[in-house]
Amino acid sequence: MNVNEKGNVGLIKVMSDLYDKGYHCFTPFDDFSPVDLIAMDKQGNIKRLQVKYRSLLPSKGTYELAARSMVNKVSKDIDRTLIDGWAVYLEEEKKVTYLPVTIMEGKGVHYIKPGEVEEIW
Repeated sequence: MNVNEKGNVGLIKVMSDLYDKGYHCFTPFDDFSPVDLIAMDKQGNIKRLQVKYRSLLPSKGTYELAARSMVNKVSKDIDRTLIDGWAVYLEEEKKVTYLPVTIMEGKGVHYIKPGEVEEIW
């Protein structure tokens, strides 16, 4: 699977998970939005999310989450003031975990251990 396909699968998995949790999901009109998904609960509370698809790194036994995104094959920093967190589809575990934007304070990479779940709501 290429990077674009993984991104699409990650988005679908996250949207399905959020729908099961009672959220409405909205995607941006273009690829240049600072968020990949906006989720709204039944009370109207909104979460602005970056969505990632991650595979386990065999050398480390963890999933790696970087505070950067690829847009048109160019890596760029994610503006963390415009998001509430990350929704990460963990390929080997077949599940989604939600990480708060604060998880990246002071660092550019966060490692997620298998079985580790951090929820932002």
